[in-house]
Amino acid sequence: MVYSLIVETTHSYRFSYDNGKPVERLGRKAIGPSRKDGSQFPKRRSYMKKVVFFILSFMLTVSWVIPTSANTVYADPSAAVTEAVRYGMEIEFDMASKGVVSVFYNSEEDMKMKVVVQCGADRYIYNLYNRNEYVNYPLQMGDGLYTVSIYQNTTGNKYRKLDSKSANVTIGNKNDVFLQSTLEVNWDEEDASIILADELVEAALLAKQEKALEQDREQVRLTDTEIISVIYEYVIDNIVYDYDKIKGLDYSYIPVNDITLEIGSGICYDYSALLASMLRSQGIPAKMAKGYLNESGVYHAWNEIYIGGEDRWVVVDSTLDAYRKQNGYTYVLEKDGGTYNKVKEL
Repeated sequence: MVYSLIVETTHSYRFSYDNGKPVERLGRKAIGPSRKDGSQFPKRRSYMKKVVFFILSFMLTVSWVIPTSANTVYADPSAAVTEAVRYGMEIEFDMASKGVVSVFYNSEEDMKMKVVVQCGADRYIYNLYNRNEYVNYPLQMGDGLYTVSIYQNTTGNKYRKLDSKSANVTIGNKNDVFLQSTLEVNWDEEDASIILADELVEAALLAKQEKALEQDREQVRLTDTEIISVIYEYVIDNIVYDYDKIKGLDYSYIPVNDITLEIGSGICYDYSALLASMLRSQGIPAKMAKGYLNESGVYHAWNEIYIGGEDRWVVVDSTLDAYRKQNGYTYVLEKDGGTYNKVKEL
């Protein structure tokens, strides 16, 4: 792991828009609302978050990349004061070599907050929520100097910077970022969806081994393609598209995989989060991709999955294939990447 830490002073910033969205396994859980030195953050109130998301609107997506040319106006006051202590927040790069930065935010104030992750000319902007635990954000823009900043909404579309840290990051394995749990691709070993993934893979391995014994062959293991297939087939068999869910949804919605499994339905955001989480738990790098279907122009979420044995990424659309399989149409796991226009990968 190679990185150097640089702490910046805080400044006030103004964004010329206000359409930030929320964002891989929840990070390390904080043991009570305390800082790393043992001192306490202020206790926070609990806030109910509406579980909502409107898939067809680009303005309501969870996170996005903003190039340097974006309409952003910066205003640096002459007397900037760090308020990280007051608002109970930390930015940690100790997992940077694995492709994530961990952010802690725990405050009594109910304010709109943003996390900005920048490397070179590109930036991803995410919503930040009051939580008593660290949350991981992906460092998916490769090696380089990353700056992670926390902003607080002041009025309208104006934000001020509360805290910022920078680090020169070298990611050991470039695919590691797509194995981690973050806010959008959120998984934990105790989740029902991850326990299910373990069971599906174990059953497939047992079946393959029994068949090998019948043929007097040595013990075998599952290939990446076989692991991908068994989990993908389960998802498209058991999750149906919810046409009503998108009505009245807003930017704050984040998929909860166990809820998707329990109710057996969801939108493309749910499909892609569930499939990516289950595969990551099995050591298969999986991206959640967001962008547009070239033919229809509809904003959409799908997956890109890495097949280690073939050293390549494949495009997989479980939302489309669930519809096709459940309605008796033919389908194939690997899609033509040229039919998708990817805007971001998470």
